[in-house]
Amino acid sequence: MICEKYCSMHKSPINCFLHLIAGIVLIFSLWIHSIKGILIAVLIVLIGYIIQGFLGRKITKKKR
Repeated sequence: MICEKYCSMHKSPINCFLHLIAGIVLIFSLWIHSIKGILIAVLIVLIGYIIQGFLGRKITKKKR
């Protein structure tokens, strides 16, 4: 059940890629204790969700 919700939140390959990049930035930022880097990682994740939402709306409009 949790896996289904997680997978449905990451349908877009662009979103998955941005999450991968954000994870790398987050780990590095935690390593060097950088607040700016952590905020950048969070921003990258949010951009991924925005892109997925935009693409999701675009795809559903075409199916109608």
